[in-house]
Order: sequence, then structure tokens, then C-alpha cells
Amino acid sequence: MKPPPRSSLNGPIGPHRRWDWARSDLSDVKRIRSAFAGTVNDVVLAAIAGGFRELLASRGEPTDRDVRTLVPVSVRAPEEQGAYNNRVSAIFADLPVCIEDPVERLLAVHEQREELKQSHSAVAGDVLVGLSGFAPAMLLSLGLRAGTRVPQRSVQTVTTNVPGPQKTLYAVGRRMLECFPYVPLGGHVRVGVAIFSYDGGLRFGVTGDWDNAPDIGVLCRGIERSMAELLELAGAEGPAPAGVDEVTADEPREPAPTAE
Repeated sequence: MKPPPRSSLNGPIGPHRRWDWARSDLSDVKRIRSAFAGTVNDVVLAAIAGGFRELLASRGEPTDRDVRTLVPVSVRAPEEQGAYNNRVSAIFADLPVCIEDPVERLLAVHEQREELKQSHSAVAGDVLVGLSGFAPAMLLSLGLRAGTRVPQRSVQTVTTNVPGPQKTLYAVGRRMLECFPYVPLGGHVRVGVAIFSYDGGLRFGVTGDWDNAPDIGVLCRGIERSMAELLELAGAEGPAPAGVDEVTADEPREPAPTAE
């Protein structure tokens, strides 16, 4: 696989981490998906591509290229859905940060993912992951486990998407308001993105190396802006569909709550 161009996204990392987050809603993602093309995951990756475009631009780096990401995917047979086994692999996708138009970016992501499906890349990469069993939360570290088994020059970031419960959860009588994910870093990957859906919400957790990625807030705000742009354009395309699908420069904002 041809290595991507050199970027500040890769390099030695230290022992300390930064973490930031972004918010969206599954209903908004479904409106975007229905107005244009693709899947929920396509919309999510397109928004992340827009975020990386803003991050690289803020660093004064070229945005006329893609960002290579490792994406964990399920390769379970239909009868294995929901089983906690090791039928999980990874594909390598190029986030089209070179495309400025948000809709064109989404269509490019969709076309690329369709090509990857047809090539059976995920099945071929099944040997990358050899876990004996895992719970859903452990999927957040899957990208790291798989990424450290491939040449580091091939991966610039990790994007892992974990579907969560679409019903309200409680602990000791208190309702859980939001759930934000965390993905660890490894090798020479300085920024990782995790996505988790819960109770109609879609939350992004961005991990960065403390010394080399102090500006991950720019990425988070870029993700939110990209999603808002797609939603605005989708609003002009038609009414929002009913129902919610389960998801297979910094600005002041409210803190992330944990319970009410």
C-alpha cells in the first residue's frame, strides 16, 4: 500500500494524552444520509474528513491530499451478529480532506467504501486481529491493536465506531445523559477518533498526543461544523425521515455531563 505523504499527524509520541469531544445526533445523520447517499458511517467519516481538513489548514499544512485512516469493521457472518467473538478486522480508508465541498466529500467517502466492500479488503485483513473475546467497550481499542500490526507508514490516524444502546440507561436511579468514547494511541499515530452512539446521540471522542497535538479542539469543532454544513444542505433537499438508525479554531462550549 502506497504510504501517504508526510504529515504532523505521524511521529514519535510521548506518555501523556489530551482528549476533546464533539457532538451530533443520529436523527441529523439520518437526514443527511437520506438526502444524499451512503450510510450512517459514510456521513460520520465525511464529517471527520472535514475536521481533519480544518486541523491541517490551521497547522499550515497542505490540504490537497487525503488522510489515511484505519477503520475497524465486523466480518461476522449473519448468524454471528451480536456474538462476542473475534470476527472483527480492519480496512484502510482515505479521508478525502482534499475536497472542500461537504457533499462531494460525502459522495467520495461513499464511493470509496463501496469499492472496499467489493474488494473484500476487510475479510483479507481478518488476520490482523486475534482477540479471544471482547465486550463492546473493548472495541474502542481495536484500532490500536490492529494498527500496531501493520507498517506505521501506512496509517495516519484511527477511526473506530462503536454502536451503543439506543435506550436510556440508569445508575442508582440517575439517568445517564451522554457517553463519550476514548481511543488509545500507539505506534506513531498522534491523533485518534472514536465514535459512540447512545440514546439518539452521536458522540466523538478525540485523543491526541500531549506534546504534538495540542490543537485537537480544532478537529472537534471542524467535525461539528462539517456535520452542520451537511445538515443545512440536507434540509434543503427534503423533510427529515422518521426514526433513528443505530450507527455501526476552538469555541466556548458547555462541559460534557455524566449524569443528572
